Amino acid sequence: MSDSDLSADSLHQALDFSALIALLERILSSGEAISEYELMRWLQAPEQAIFRTDALQDPVLMFRSHFILMHCLYRLREQWQQSNSADLEISALSIRRIAFHPDHSATGVAQHDALAAYYLDLQNLHTEQDDIEQMLNSFWQKMLIPENQQDDLDLLELSEPVTNQQIRQQYRRLAMQHHPDRGGDESHFCRIQAAFQRLKTRYS
Repeated sequence: MSDSDLSADSLHQALDFSALIALLERILSSGEAISEYELMRWLQAPEQAIFRTDALQDPVLMFRSHFILMHCLYRLREQWQQSNSADLEISALSIRRIAFHPDHSATGVAQHDALAAYYLDLQNLHTEQDDIEQMLNSFWQKMLIPENQQDDLDLLELSEPVTNQQIRQQYRRLAMQHHPDRGGDESHFCRIQAAFQRLKTRYS
């Protein structure tokens, strides 16, 4: 299997993440920060073709792609820490290579980092769909800025006062209008999804 043939599904089946980890090491070596969304989009591009182009459109596929990406980021962090060469800052909005500090060794941070423990355990990749949808509510709130409530309302072309039902109806209308399968822009479609998930949680 060539690198260009890899997808979230094939990576999981093969349990060989070396190609993805190598790509992550390459793009992160400069030390410039990149968001998870930007990194995911880069990995979806034809030149890399690691994740499917619809990886952010289906909740289960999005979770699995997100999980595999984070799994590989934490593995890369471990590699850098163990070689004392660098450390890796990992969050939804900022992923970047940083200087290594001895007190951030693999026996320090990795063992006490709950997120690292979660993403390094591949059993969590088999999370049930209902649990995935609950987790994505939190995931969307951290991913794809803006986080301001008024900005979310503006993106969905809504204004206060607004009800949960109105939010859902407007989301369905805009999702149909901007869906990539209908010629819409995928990044804008994802921002609409993110705003809907945040507003749905706030107005539930």
